[in-house]
Amino acid sequence: MRDSFLFQSLPFFSGALAFVAGCSPKTPVDETSGTDVTGTSSASTTITSTDASSSSTDDPSATVTTTVSTTLDTSTTIDPDTGDPACGGGTCGNPAEADWSGPAIIARLPVGSDLPSCTPEYPDAGPTLLDGYVDPGPATCDCTCELTQAPNCNGSVTAYQTANCGQWLNSAQVSANCSNISIPGSAQFYAYGQGLGICDENEIEEVPPIPWEATIRSCRVPDNLLDCGDGGVCLPAQPEGFEDNWCIYRQGDFDCPAGPYPNKSVFWSGAEDSRGCSECTCGSAGTSCNTQTVDVFAAPDCEGEPIATLAGGNVCTNVTGLSIAASSGKSAACPVTAIPEPEGTVAAQGEFTFCCVN
Repeated sequence: MRDSFLFQSLPFFSGALAFVAGCSPKTPVDETSGTDVTGTSSASTTITSTDASSSSTDDPSATVTTTVSTTLDTSTTIDPDTGDPACGGGTCGNPAEADWSGPAIIARLPVGSDLPSCTPEYPDAGPTLLDGYVDPGPATCDCTCELTQAPNCNGSVTAYQTANCGQWLNSAQVSANCSNISIPGSAQFYAYGQGLGICDENEIEEVPPIPWEATIRSCRVPDNLLDCGDGGVCLPAQPEGFEDNWCIYRQGDFDCPAGPYPNKSVFWSGAEDSRGCSECTCGSAGTSCNTQTVDVFAAPDCEGEPIATLAGGNVCTNVTGLSIAASSGKSAACPVTAIPEPEGTVAAQGEFTFCCVN
């Protein structure tokens, strides 16, 4: 009777073992990211069953304890193209070195282009900089002087009956308006007045623009990145419009630190530009009212072209005519006494060193 009970109880243990071995193990999960952890692991399951029967004693109250251990294979395979599973498919990268900012991403576009905005994955705007400085050269300088106010001049013309200013006939005040006067043989023009003409300078200054090659937009990762690997941080993918790269940066010109960010670029915040031209100055207009002249016309009312011109200073001129008109005096020359010269310098300034992965 005892042997029959023991034989009938064995199928119970076999059924129990088959049920436990068929359970699917739970895949380990990273507590910080909630994603499956890559790698291979194993779990040992111990099954203990107690029966009131005994195969080694005739005591019906004795119990038989059977212990069976089995190992469950929970290995998983991660597709390498999906990235680090601890980063949710992102990349496990390296944090910025001490005294450096980042990791960051950059966008490089021609000057004047619309720059991409920073995204929630890279929310912190880094410096917006310039790349590809080219020396534009000095300023171009020139100067002209213009008579803006003639001397305050007066004058009169004296007419003579004969050549060489013999036998005075009459006199007339002169102005820019036409005056009828009979000049049968010769005439003299006497100019008088106060002061000199006023000249204004017209300085020409052209400063060539600086032809930068590109504008650099940079965006940084947030401070609360997930940890991964051996001291790494989870880096999200670069958004559209940014280069497929990660960088660290620092203001100034520095060598890249040893490690995963070896490739150096120097960008600039702008340029210090003091280029310009020295002053342009003008001299006096002419020497005095002697610069004024008088035109003599053969017909009354200054019709036709002048037949002679009387210079100031009582110079006798042999001429015959019936009308005169004085010049305004603005024909007097305004000399440039100081020609402007290029001065000042231009140089890129505000260096930022960017060290990138590749």
